[in-house]
Amino acid sequence: MPLEHNQLRVMETFRSLFYTPIYVSISGGFWQTAGLDVSFSTTPSKYPHPLSAINHGAADIVQSGIMRSIIAADWGAETVPLHFAKINARDGFFVLSRHQSTNFQWEELRGSKMIPVGFSPMPWASLQSALRKHSIQPEEIQLLHGLSLTDAISSFTEDRADYIHLPEPYAGQLIEQGIGHLIISLGTENGHIAYSSFATSNNFLEEQSDILEKFMAGYSNALKWLSNADPEEISRSVTQFFDKIPTPQIEDAIVRYKDQGTWPATPNLNEPEYQGLQDILIDAGLVIERQPYERVVTTRFFDNLEY
Repeated sequence: MPLEHNQLRVMETFRSLFYTPIYVSISGGFWQTAGLDVSFSTTPSKYPHPLSAINHGAADIVQSGIMRSIIAADWGAETVPLHFAKINARDGFFVLSRHQSTNFQWEELRGSKMIPVGFSPMPWASLQSALRKHSIQPEEIQLLHGLSLTDAISSFTEDRADYIHLPEPYAGQLIEQGIGHLIISLGTENGHIAYSSFATSNNFLEEQSDILEKFMAGYSNALKWLSNADPEEISRSVTQFFDKIPTPQIEDAIVRYKDQGTWPATPNLNEPEYQGLQDILIDAGLVIERQPYERVVTTRFFDNLEY
């Protein structure tokens, strides 16, 4: 049945400037102009991740790492939520050093203490891939696993670790405070991968295709705007979602993300980027068998867009 008044429930994993394409779509009125009444929220704690919220009927479309559908398929799930539009074209996490380094060398990580991201497996898998590319094995680093985001930042601030692995706006906050110094951008290191995307259930995809077409039309226009806007314009668009973060820090984070090509110009979620991410998952031991692109991604909605 059609959704009442074109209402649509969209959910994110957590709040981060990494997901700026979503915030721009809302604040810029792009989905509203496409005829949708979008209710937006962050995944509540009772669901381990957004795809779980879909399975429990709490959301219609979610932002999610495509790795979750790949892992579910690898574990034997007959069907998995399908991903239909790209949100992030690169990794959005950074490694900060507690001490300033004018000429950082990857070898400096050996024997050091590092706090990796603990709230999602994908960022850590991506960091492992970068480490191995530089001939460093994760076991050569003293890793402080299991910390919440708050505890991780506190521990780093108190000089209990040499390095920390964070997304924006948290990385930018530590940089602004002079506590952390940016040494590694994982987005630059690991190149274009299908890192984060929009997903929905197979049933919603089949029963609400008209809604998804409107969603994609609005989202495509939001990405066009995002590609052409300057950091100051983007900052004004997303500030309402980060009311506790000073505007200059938001702008700095947006500059970092734009400079490395974090956000795509179109929603197309193409196979080379999908396979690049799957390479990282296999390398990290998160999946065993390579999953076919068509099992996890549908091209139906971005193939229909006109640019």
